Amino acid sequence: MTQLTEPAASAPGMARRPRARLDVPWTTVLGRGLAMRCPSCGERPAFDGYLHVRPHCEACGAPLGRVPCDDAPPYLTLVVVLHVVVAAAVILDRGGRMPSSTLLEIFLPLTLALILLLLRPIKGATLVVLLKVVILRPAPAATGAGSAGA
Repeated sequence: MTQLTEPAASAPGMARRPRARLDVPWTTVLGRGLAMRCPSCGERPAFDGYLHVRPHCEACGAPLGRVPCDDAPPYLTLVVVLHVVVAAAVILDRGGRMPSSTLLEIFLPLTLALILLLLRPIKGATLVVLLKVVILRPAPAATGAGSAGA
C-alpha cells in the first residue's frame, strides 16, 4: 500500500494535512490523470492554469508540486501527435500528387491543435505515474526565524 504523507505541522496552531493515498488501481489513477484531476483523490484539479501543477491537493494533501513532470510530457505529446499526423499525411497523399502547400495548410494547424489538446492530459498521466511510483523532488527546506542573518 503506497501512502504519501507530508510532515506533521511543527507549530501547535497549524493543522496537519491528511494523507494522500495511492493504493487504488492503476486504471483509476490513470483515468484521474488523463482527466487532469488529483491522482490521489480525484476531487480537485491537478493544475493551476494550463500546465502549472498545484503545490498540493487541497482535498487530500498529495504533494503534486514535488513531482518532476516538466520535461517528459512535451516529448511524449510530440511522439503521439507526430505519429498520427505523419500517418494521416501518408494516407492522404498516397499518389504523391498533392502540392506541398496544401499539405502544410492542412497538417500544420492539425499538428498545433493536437499538441495543445493532448499536452495537459499527457502531463496529467505523467504526474500520475511518477506520483504512483513515488518519484518526488526533495521537500523544500523550511526557513525559520532563527536563521535570519545579522
